[in-house]
Formats: sequence, structure tokens, C-alpha cells
Amino acid sequence: MSPMIVGHRGISGCYPENSRVSIQAAIDMGLQWVEVDIQPSKDNVLVVCHDHTVDRCSNGQGRVDSLSLQQLKALDFGAWFDLDFQGEAIMTLEELLSLATQTGLCLNIEVKVDAQHDVSAIVHQLKQQLDESNIANEQLLLSSFSHEVMRNLANHCQDYRLGVITDRLTSKDKRLLDEINAFSCHLNFRWMSKAQSIKLQQAGYQVWSYTVNNPRKLKHFNHLDAIFSDFPQRFI
Repeated sequence: MSPMIVGHRGISGCYPENSRVSIQAAIDMGLQWVEVDIQPSKDNVLVVCHDHTVDRCSNGQGRVDSLSLQQLKALDFGAWFDLDFQGEAIMTLEELLSLATQTGLCLNIEVKVDAQHDVSAIVHQLKQQLDESNIANEQLLLSSFSHEVMRNLANHCQDYRLGVITDRLTSKDKRLLDEINAFSCHLNFRWMSKAQSIKLQQAGYQVWSYTVNNPRKLKHFNHLDAIFSDFPQRFI
């Protein structure tokens, strides 16, 4: 059985990542799942953005959490990728949840934090927005590289499935999976082994792997539950 294909930041190989147009393209392609990244603005609005600065993916500069939503919305998050996408605005989590609710799209929401963020406050805000939205719990999978984030999610978001992300699986990761009763473990395909992933599955966890863009690599990962790809169309 082939793994499920998850659009990485929408269809980020062909569209500006984490943007509405990228996520809509995944919907139009018929994908069931996309992975997106969230973090707070200066005025504590959760927005869909991977980097902690806007430098790479917009015509602006500075940290996301140093800019208000109004300032972020004034930036162009499309032209950096291609001028065809000029004027693409950053999405808020609220806008994303509305789109997913309307279309039935499932979201793997990765919580992006660093030392300058208040993890507890971000998780509390995320939970409040999820609870207030009309999206079904089954449409959501919450994940992070941060063990602190994952523990906060486990404490405050018990109704939602949780996925631990790691570059290389460590003993600390394994203990965390058990501690928070995780649904899945998300591994870098470059550093994972088949035996390792099968052992995780036998322990009751789904194994999702990132970021696979070459279909020829898929023959090594047919046992996986899901793979993330910037070019999901290559696997369909």
C-alpha cells in the first residue's frame, strides 16, 4: 500500500509556500492533506508562515513577531516566487481554518517557535481558535520540532492528534512519543531506516516522512503512512 501524499506548505514546488494560492492548488489537485506552519504576529495573530523572518518569502524585512497583522498584510508574499503571484497576502490561521472547513481539507499544523516566543501563550491561542472554529478534529494534526510545544499541546489540546517531528530519531523523541500519546512521528527521509520506521509502527505510531520530491525514492518508503512533498503531482 502506497503512503498518503501530503502537500508540503501547500504545493510549494509550484506556488509560493504557505500561501492561499498554494493551498488552493492542493485542494484543486484533490489532496486530502497539506502541511502548514503557524506563528504569531506582533499583535498576537497566528499567521501562516514558515520562517521567523519575512525576508525570504516577501518584499519586507524583519521578524514575523515584530510586525503587526496590518503590516504583514501590506507585504507581498507571492512575487518572490514568481511575478505571476504578485500581491499574494499572508494568510491568518483563521482564514486557513475557514478554507479547510469549507472544503474538507485536512491540516497538519506545525507550530513554529524559537527562544523569543511564549510557548504557553501560543498553544493557548491555538487551542482557542481551533475550539471556536467549525473544523472537525479529524481534519487536524498538530506537530512541532519543539518538545516544549508538544508537551504544551498534550496538556491543553487533548482532543487533537499530535505528531512529533524530528530530524534524527533520538531516545528523547521516543520517550516524548510515549509521554504525550502521540499519533504520529515525522522523520527526515534522509536519516531514517526502514527498520526504525517499522518499529515505530509496531509501537502504534503512524510514520510520516519529509520531504520526498523524487518518485524514484518512493520504492524505499512504501511501508510509510504518509510522505510530505513539494511536488505531490509527481506521485499522483
